[in-house]
Amino acid sequence: MSSVISVRLNRVRLTDVAARLRNMSVVVNVKQGKLEGSLCESVLGTSYFSFKGIPFAAPPLGPLRFKDPEPPASWTGLRDARNIKVNCCVQPDELSRTDIIGNEDSLYLNVYTSSLTGSKAVMVYIHGGGFIFGSGTEQVVRPDYFMNKDIVLVTTNYRLGVLGFLNLDDEVASGNQGLKDQVAALKWVQENISNFGGNAKNVTIFGVSAGGTSIHYLTLSPMAKGLFHKAIYQSGTATCPWAIGLSKPENCIKLASILGFEDSKDPKEIVEFLRTVPASQLIEAQFKILTPSETSVENLPVGPVVDVKSKNPFLPRPIKECLKDDADIPIMLGYTSNEFIMFLKDTSEGDLKTMDKTLKNHIAKLAISKEPEKIDRLLKDVKNYYFDNEEPLSKENIPSLISLLSDIYFCCPINMIADDRRKRECAPTYLYKFSYVGDEVTITHLLKTIQAKSDNSDYYPKGASHADEQSYLFYLPLCKATNRLPPAVGTKDRAMIERLTYLWSNFAKTGCPTSSLNEYVDNTWIPVSKDSFTYLDINNRLMNCPLKDNLAEIYQKNA
Repeated sequence: MSSVISVRLNRVRLTDVAARLRNMSVVVNVKQGKLEGSLCESVLGTSYFSFKGIPFAAPPLGPLRFKDPEPPASWTGLRDARNIKVNCCVQPDELSRTDIIGNEDSLYLNVYTSSLTGSKAVMVYIHGGGFIFGSGTEQVVRPDYFMNKDIVLVTTNYRLGVLGFLNLDDEVASGNQGLKDQVAALKWVQENISNFGGNAKNVTIFGVSAGGTSIHYLTLSPMAKGLFHKAIYQSGTATCPWAIGLSKPENCIKLASILGFEDSKDPKEIVEFLRTVPASQLIEAQFKILTPSETSVENLPVGPVVDVKSKNPFLPRPIKECLKDDADIPIMLGYTSNEFIMFLKDTSEGDLKTMDKTLKNHIAKLAISKEPEKIDRLLKDVKNYYFDNEEPLSKENIPSLISLLSDIYFCCPINMIADDRRKRECAPTYLYKFSYVGDEVTITHLLKTIQAKSDNSDYYPKGASHADEQSYLFYLPLCKATNRLPPAVGTKDRAMIERLTYLWSNFAKTGCPTSSLNEYVDNTWIPVSKDSFTYLDINNRLMNCPLKDNLAEIYQKNA
């Protein structure tokens, strides 16, 4: 047997035996050496094995900064994978937005499993955060809610910001380093997951926001072919306006200038200089790249690109061409009912006037034609539909503004992918809308509390905001800071945890989220098809609903 198991204890409560187990070890062999893990208990009372801080690539330090990931080194003896604190990638603290946290030595993953034997479905989670923030560490996401679903869960880091997406349109720095980190993690899974009771031939990748976009990119990349078998993209696709082409070479040259290097525009010299700059200074400087007008529309200084200049490209062709050859595997994809609640922070009268002036720029993000007269006509039709008039924005139509921006940046691009797959009659494609609003603290609650600048929150619509479903898929320590207990059995929030984790894990196991039903999942999810374009509304009940994408119709009319 490839796994050396010092302790075998499955599905028992640890409360009575914690003292006896404290000094016992769980040892697993991987390609690089031996790992010592620990036996844990989830907040729902399920026992599971945890292995944290496993290197899947060499630390991207010194001369390896900005380079494609290289294989991890082997080790001798026993590597501690128990209660160690794993670094997140260098990034701004998402809550304070001022402090720089993390470490460049961050290419590690975590494995959680209820049993080290068998051949369970594997779920690999890619975190979100706009390619700027986030991590797969337990400080951000814990596996508790999945640990009674008989799957193996993997969470991973990848390089962020300019460290993960520096693009000088040259092989010395061609972008997408962070996406290649994700591929390296998936290769590690293929090589080692069987030692944790996982089936390397049944791997599902999933993620939210930039994580969802990453998942879509992985299905399009020839580099990732064969490394997974199903995919779930939540609130993000490669076709979202914020998801492609942000790492412009001229912006990276500007970054070097901001940091004091103006001697040359030669990519090799720029990279040599940037390798001498402390990582924290690089991350601070990246937010000075965009002008105020660019920031009002884009907000993200870096992100994925078509990297044709790379010796080993992740995305060798434009997105539209790649879509024709995406991985023909079962897909789940969707969004929340009011995505943009999280992002519309400033709604004072002055802020709304500014938004009214820049609304044309937002609407142009999805326009097929960039001709000014067509954009003007499109703006008129959009304002007539969403606001019933062309009057300036006001606090009374904040709900309509949120609906429009949600459609532009999330819903419409995601619907378009589902529509394309159904017309091409691809493998089953399941579209959803998460509409549930519960009592659990969500990421939006945290950000709104800290960042809100106006008192117009009463005008915000009720509904699920961006990434709200995360609070029901994962135990989120930051969101649980004031109440560490899970929702009680019998509550609607506990039912939603059971409902979502069942749908997600059942899809990972079988390729069909409702291949079997239970008290929480009592309706069959109908995939989109050539003759039917429906989505599953996920709330206290599950309902299949016909999709009507009004924004897409307006855009097509003005194409």
